[in-house]
Amino acid sequence: MKIIIIDTGLGGKDFITKLRKEYRNIECEFVKPFADIIGNETKAFIRDTIMALLYTYSYKNIHSIIIACHSISSCILDILIHNKFIINGIRIYEPIIPMCLYIKQKKYKNILILATPLTYRIRWHYRILKTKRNQINNLPFPLLAKELETHTSYSKSLDKLKKQKDFIEICDCVVLGCMHYNIIKNEITDELRYNYNFKGVVLDSNQILLKYYDEYS
Repeated sequence: MKIIIIDTGLGGKDFITKLRKEYRNIECEFVKPFADIIGNETKAFIRDTIMALLYTYSYKNIHSIIIACHSISSCILDILIHNKFIINGIRIYEPIIPMCLYIKQKKYKNILILATPLTYRIRWHYRILKTKRNQINNLPFPLLAKELETHTSYSKSLDKLKKQKDFIEICDCVVLGCMHYNIIKNEITDELRYNYNFKGVVLDSNQILLKYYDEYS
């Protein structure tokens, strides 16, 4: 029985690397459903493409499917919730619910979500976490995932953190709300601490998803 990992590129490969450190003999297949990383595609297009893909798999030879992508998850999370995270008899795992559960467990109040434009627009993290006592800000990075995928400079993208300068100083946690961003977690952490007086924690989506999978699979 194997595991299917769905993502758009390096973020999913980073998850597989971490998965194999925990399960050395695990059989997994990386599936990239789009020719490029998600950019200007609509929610409807991504939803329809992913749901059609999910229904091609059979529970007879697939143990579980892991969607290692916040953007993809954002487009189908309502469907997954409605179906109790089981599609075509197969258990589906994704990063948004595990991240929100972790934040609630840790009782973080001031939360900054670094996200792709699509995840930013749909705002599932905000909708799940928002209470009267929480302050949740979202910051979109239109080019960062593609810059990481193509190994080009991302310094200008990180300059966008200036827009949240005051909030970063009081922030409890910063969520890496795109699996690509986990690849440069150390660089983002250094940028936040040295340039913005950040004293909180940076949350690695892949690590938290892996912990959730380990606990509930």
